[in-house]
Amino acid sequence: MSRTVKSSEPSNDRLAFRFVSGHRALDFAATLGDRYRGGVERLRMANDLDRWLGSAGISIATAASARDLDDARQLREVIYRLAHAGLDNDAVVSVDLDALNAWARTPRVAPQLDKQFRREWASSEPVKGALALIACEAIELLSGPERQLIRECAAAPTCSLLYLDRSRGRRRRWCQMERCGSRAKMAEYRKRRAPENPGVKATRTQ
Repeated sequence: MSRTVKSSEPSNDRLAFRFVSGHRALDFAATLGDRYRGGVERLRMANDLDRWLGSAGISIATAASARDLDDARQLREVIYRLAHAGLDNDAVVSVDLDALNAWARTPRVAPQLDKQFRREWASSEPVKGALALIACEAIELLSGPERQLIRECAAAPTCSLLYLDRSRGRRRRWCQMERCGSRAKMAEYRKRRAPENPGVKATRTQ
């Protein structure tokens, strides 16, 4: 009898990039998912960083290196920690501030216009310049009024995604209603429908 072997590799769905936060710096932080339960790394290889930058609207011609990948992961974690500190009104760690500010001082990619009126990005070091752009955007977010809109998905610890709540009345609870919201509502429904003592079978009237 054959036995099904379960793979320890995350599914394609879990590895897919998430662009639902409403801000590019928070979308960048979401490249590490499931933070409360071991983590799902979505930037596993240098070309994953290339794909993310392209999907985020910062397409560059130069391919990322292994060093760029390490830099990106470190910047991502700095942004996440500072954003979470802003969410909880916690004290920030000086080393994180220094790291983010250093990245923001790095020459960033500049928008360029081609003959078809399409935007391109140029820099002497394109990948570093793209990361510097994200760092600057993170500073704009964390130093501006929208910092008060940062939320964490109500499905935590199942989901650790941060997002901006721009909804009317500021009542958005989940990163995506059709994802975490639907799962939460289904779980609540099943809980309400479950018998009080599921281990005890109802006796049949004779």
